[in-house]
Amino acid sequence: MNDVILGAIRMRTGMRAGLVAGLSLLMLGACAGPRRAGMEHADIDELRHRFEAADVDGDEALTPAEAEAGMPQLLDVFATVDTDHNGRATLAEIRSYLQWQRIANAPPPDVRDVRQNRYR
Repeated sequence: MNDVILGAIRMRTGMRAGLVAGLSLLMLGACAGPRRAGMEHADIDELRHRFEAADVDGDEALTPAEAEAGMPQLLDVFATVDTDHNGRATLAEIRSYLQWQRIANAPPPDVRDVRQNRYR
């Protein structure tokens, strides 16, 4: 009788672990999105070049005036990009904003694809 109970507990534990692993994989896929959600090296290099050109005073941060002159598309979302609310947008803040925008706009992963990859 004890062997039957222990077997049932092991089966439940295994199913629970499988469920947790499957949900974790699904959540990870939803957070990461497709590969295009990350920035490619060429995109980062172009962004850095444009940022450095716009950063007239060379302090490694853009003021709203510098953004308006050198990266005008940034001006509309400047308050959102400036996460520490110091009135300046750093390259790191801009990259972070762009990456989150790509993730937020990426289509969710197809559950069937996740299941197929999990059981291969």
